[in-house]
Amino acid sequence: MKFTHYITSVFVLLSSFLVVSCSSTENIAYFKGAGTKQTAPQQAINSYEPLIQPNDIVSVTISSLSPEATQMFNPQSNTGNSNSLELRQLDGYLVDKNGNIELPILGVLKIQGLTTEATSELIKSRLTNYLKEPTVKVKFLNFKISVLGEVARPNVYNIPNEKISITEALSMAGDITIYGMRENVLLIREENGVRQFARIDMNKTDVFSSPYYYLHKGDVIYVEPGPRKVYASENRTYQVLTVLIGLLNVAAIYAIK
Repeated sequence: MKFTHYITSVFVLLSSFLVVSCSSTENIAYFKGAGTKQTAPQQAINSYEPLIQPNDIVSVTISSLSPEATQMFNPQSNTGNSNSLELRQLDGYLVDKNGNIELPILGVLKIQGLTTEATSELIKSRLTNYLKEPTVKVKFLNFKISVLGEVARPNVYNIPNEKISITEALSMAGDITIYGMRENVLLIREENGVRQFARIDMNKTDVFSSPYYYLHKGDVIYVEPGPRKVYASENRTYQVLTVLIGLLNVAAIYAIK
């Protein structure tokens, strides 16, 4: 009878442990229900186009049919073709507190509130008096996002193409760890002096229609640790297994007797 009692106790504890372990996997999968049934196409999400603000750093590259004349409008580079952001920023233009940059010969230009494409067109229109068929390419040198918390590689990431979604950002950071709360990802956004906080459920397909799907320049993604992290940090899993092993040993002793 004692042996049966111990075996029953061990079975109950093991069953409880397995139930907890299995139920904890329910919140791991992304985009639950996607593809399980035919759904109407979702409305397309407009891509985010960042606007130039004070303290931004932009690169301006000018070319034309006259390379000699064009050289006057391009600053001399001391960094060659370096891929280092810090070095490349030395060749950029810092937008001052009034939203202006100062270009050689063209002078001061107000570019605050413009996209890089609109800024390119503005500079191009000013160059027509100096260059034949000029082309202008303007890019951000400080388009970056931060991914923090329960991800494999938390870091600040520079985005050269000025466009990134939250799913791409999490992929760059090596994905959310097993301990991260996928259903409650925090996004912090600050624009025009206003800070916003948004919660995003990565378990649901609604994320694709969210206004926060495409990230803005300077966005911060924070993945909070869930109960599993606390559980692991307190070594509770180890403690439970230790107790179970002890009970199994006792049961084995009684079985021998």
